[in-house]
Amino acid sequence: MEQKKLINSIRWTASIIGTLIVALTLFFLIGYMIEGRDKPAPSFDSSTILTFIVWGIGLAGLLVALWKPGLGGLISTLSFIVFNVMVAISPNPDSHYSFVLLAFLFPSILFLIFWWLKSNQNRNS
Repeated sequence: MEQKKLINSIRWTASIIGTLIVALTLFFLIGYMIEGRDKPAPSFDSSTILTFIVWGIGLAGLLVALWKPGLGGLISTLSFIVFNVMVAISPNPDSHYSFVLLAFLFPSILFLIFWWLKSNQNRNS
């Protein structure tokens, strides 16, 4: 019974943090789009566009993890690892890597831990 509570708390923690990350990102994106309506569109190089695409895939993985924790956790973990590598080796001289970006891996890893513990619990039952 104690392990079941731990497993459920891991899932709830991952779900809440993952949902907050997606919601906050959408909040900033909508705010940027509303404020930037009167300004000319910025030009991005291909590596920046690819970085945003990988970030979007990671966010989609967090949403998938709410439904399928193993698959979504894997997608978001791999995407956020690739995202961190791309930001760290960015050819853009104005970009600087921050270790805070590693925090986005936290809910992804929790989803994978939940999935692994849940599948082991089902095998042992």
